[in-house]
Amino acid sequence: MKTHVITSLYDTAHHRKRMGKGPERFLSAGLVQRLEALGQTVITATVDPVPAFPAEVETGFTVMRGVAEAVQAAVAAGAFPLVLAGNCNTTVGTVSGLGPRRIGVVWFDAHADFNTPETSGTGFLDGMGLAILTGRCWQALAGTIPGYAPLSDDRVVLAGARDLDVLERERLEGCAIACLSDAALNAEDGPERMSTALDVLAQEVEAVHLHIDLDVHDARIAPANHFQPPGGLAPQRLQDMVAQVAERLPVASAYLGAYDPEVDPERVTLKSGFALIETIVKSLDA
Repeated sequence: MKTHVITSLYDTAHHRKRMGKGPERFLSAGLVQRLEALGQTVITATVDPVPAFPAEVETGFTVMRGVAEAVQAAVAAGAFPLVLAGNCNTTVGTVSGLGPRRIGVVWFDAHADFNTPETSGTGFLDGMGLAILTGRCWQALAGTIPGYAPLSDDRVVLAGARDLDVLERERLEGCAIACLSDAALNAEDGPERMSTALDVLAQEVEAVHLHIDLDVHDARIAPANHFQPPGGLAPQRLQDMVAQVAERLPVASAYLGAYDPEVDPERVTLKSGFALIETIVKSLDA
């Protein structure tokens, strides 16, 4: 089995800063060697544009386009695309690059990333990734991403989100996206709730993209970035949930990101990230 590790070193328009440092930390800590020990043939590629005048929106969509092209190349080579990036909106590029398949997304994240320019109080593009993916905003620019097509709401499970803006919450309550909060996943019947959501998803899709923003972790145990709100999942709980997804549905690709190594001095979140990657990769041969 082949894995293409695709990295993007941007946090918004900032190169190798804050969460843009995360992908290289995984590589320097031995990601390739770990994958090879699992029997993977590994190829690495970096989506690393150098804009003449860096701007958040322009750089964000340039990276999304580059990720889509890299994922297309991985798929053409019969490889599994594993994307490590600073920002969650790269999932738009990843799903676009998978081609015309019935793909669903299980989106593990502390945030919904469901804002639009009209609902956002900050204008932060990375808070709009899921909204872009489902066709709610930036449609002209999204159309420049190779393979992009809006994903229907019934192909999305949002898992672990706990920090939602008021308008985000209202929009989610009015759509068909399945939402499982961190409290729901941490409950005694959390696995059953996930199983029910996956059963519904399996009726609509043939495979899933696993999106894991590492701030879905409980920051008291596994700090990931400066945006991490209270609550969240312990590493083992998150690993169990990811394993549950991988056992129920084929995983077509995966994203891990939004990781700032400077907030994780004990490398707890890094270790959890490695465990998550290994869980996903082992499922590919099942």
